[in-house]
Formats: sequence, C-alpha cells, structure tokens
Amino acid sequence: MASEGKTTTISNLASVMAELNKNILLIDLDLRKPTVHKQFNLSNRAGLTDLLMHKDDYVGYIQNVHPGLDVITSGKIPANPTEVINSNAIKELIKKLSGQYDYIFLDTPPLVLVSDPLTIATYSDAVILTIAHSETEKEVIRRSIDSLKQVNANIIGTILNKMPVSKHNKYYYSYY
Repeated sequence: MASEGKTTTISNLASVMAELNKNILLIDLDLRKPTVHKQFNLSNRAGLTDLLMHKDDYVGYIQNVHPGLDVITSGKIPANPTEVINSNAIKELIKKLSGQYDYIFLDTPPLVLVSDPLTIATYSDAVILTIAHSETEKEVIRRSIDSLKQVNANIIGTILNKMPVSKHNKYYYSYY
C-alpha cells in the first residue's frame, strides 16, 4: 500500500534485528521509486539493477550500514521494472546470499499499485504487511491479503503504522 511507511518500517526492523546480533541484508526491490538508500544516506549510483545487468560479483554492491546490517540499493531505475523483478537472476542472487545472512529483507513497491510485490512474495519466505492507521481502507487491506493468498504468500504479520499518540495511549508508561 502506498504511503504506509513501508520503507521506514522495514529499515527500522532491519536495524533492530542487526542490533540483536543478527546478520541482516536489506535489498531495495522498489525499482520504480526506490528510497532505502535515502533512509541510510547511501549512494544509489550503482545497485541491484546494475549488478543484474552486468552480472558482476555482488560483493561490490553490498554497502555496510553498521555492524550486522548490509544494504543493496536499487541502482538505476530500469525501463521495465517488472521484467527485472520477474527475472531468475534476482531469485538466484537471493538464494546465493541467503547462506551469508540470518535474514534478508526485501523492500517492495506498494502492493495495490503494481504486481511486483506479488511476484516477490512467491520467492520470499514470509511477508509482513505495513498498514497506516486510519488511512488504509479495509477493502484495500482485504484485496491485498486476498492477492497475497492467491500466490501462496506466507503472511506472518501486519505492522499497524502511523498510530496517533494521545494521553490515553501513554497510561502504561506513566504507571511507572
């Protein structure tokens, strides 16, 4: 879903997992509007699309953010992002890298706008939906879940994002 905060959420999740001594790789698969590089103030001059086009060794494209967290940015926006997402090269790259990381997180385009996330879900171990509180319509959520189920995606959870902070929500913390 668009504007749900998915990139910020997955970037934060990857960072927290790295702080828990997990070895994490975050790959920006949003080849239309990539923003993972902005989250970490990284160069996006060369990234995933360049790696796949030139069939180079992937090591030069992995950028270390901090201990335990590496990122592969999207690279140049390709003429046909869906064709790149559907390629076997991405699946092979993820398979090759999976032995080196505890978890690989894949940031995708919004689910309701393009089919790329559904394709990515087919070669992912798990999917987490990011939903903006009071912004995402229930019907959009239902359609998204139905679409993911149609491709046999393993939906392991939902992150409810953009929750309002009010004095009522602070009760737990003020109790102490």
